[in-house]
Amino acid sequence: MELVYIYGLVEKEKNLLRYIGKTTNLKRRLKRHISERFLHNSYKDRWIRKLVDTNKTIDVIILDEVPKTDWQYWEKFYISYYKYIGCQLTNGTNGGDQPPSTKGRKHTEESKLKMSKTKKGKPIPWLNNGKERTEEHKKNLSKSLKGRQSPNKNKKFDEKRCKILSDASTSKKKVKQMDLQGNIIKIWDSISVAQKTLQITHISEVCRKHKHHKTSGGYRWEYI
Repeated sequence: MELVYIYGLVEKEKNLLRYIGKTTNLKRRLKRHISERFLHNSYKDRWIRKLVDTNKTIDVIILDEVPKTDWQYWEKFYISYYKYIGCQLTNGTNGGDQPPSTKGRKHTEESKLKMSKTKKGKPIPWLNNGKERTEEHKKNLSKSLKGRQSPNKNKKFDEKRCKILSDASTSKKKVKQMDLQGNIIKIWDSISVAQKTLQITHISEVCRKHKHHKTSGGYRWEYI
């Protein structure tokens, strides 16, 4: 049976657990967290950037070793448990292949204005490793984009073509939601409905038997 680690990132100086994830290689995963800290602007990335900038140490610890087929369940379990006992985790979701999302959240006008003011004139942190683009770089980017045109610009598809494209969409196929033993839990009208309702992703990859996605949200999935 293939096993994976449920791991935690710990702020060593304060001995605080701040993030939980899964991996097959602890050292490599920690290096990736640090090297990719500028790619996004999530709570976890901001926390890592702050520690690195202040020369603080991040430790990686093993919380559990679980079967590869069940890691989503156990990642969710440990995130839920440590949040319950008061750990201020930087995880943006409840675990199990759910990427950070702001869907459904609404900012007030005052909040939007504050965010706009704080970002004006500052480089985007997940581009260019947080560095400002040089004038030469900006000119080269502008030059490379001039004259480009979408291949579908001004094209209009007839109804038959639109229907073919619509029917070809895998997100509209009916899918079976099953437990890990293969017992059917529910039939969903489409992948998009299932993902929106359950707040999970990668169902289509599971249905297409992608080698890196055997389950999604702790469930098995198949097209009808």
